[in-house]
Amino acid sequence: MTFIYKTNGIYLGFFHENNIFNRDGVYLGWLENEFAWGFDGQYRGQLTKINNNFYILRNIYSAPPIPKTPRSTPPTPSIPNPPPNITPINPNIGFKDAF
Repeated sequence: MTFIYKTNGIYLGFFHENNIFNRDGVYLGWLENEFAWGFDGQYRGQLTKINNNFYILRNIYSAPPIPKTPRSTPPTPSIPNPPPNITPINPNIGFKDAF
């Protein structure tokens, strides 16, 4: 499992087998290559690695791709113990948290 954070340093959740879950194990969507899609098939953002931590960020100035057909909700994996929050980051101009 890989942990995902918000830009304010708070632990958002994790991805497991290309599925994205929040910290409580609620299904948020899936990853397709580096792109994140919400459970409803809407484009959410791009998986981004900064300082060895992962974020899902969206460029607010670019047009989103066409929505995809939603996938069925996968079974919830074992929920990992939440890691500690990390130091906040300042994303590039125009980028914000996708979830």
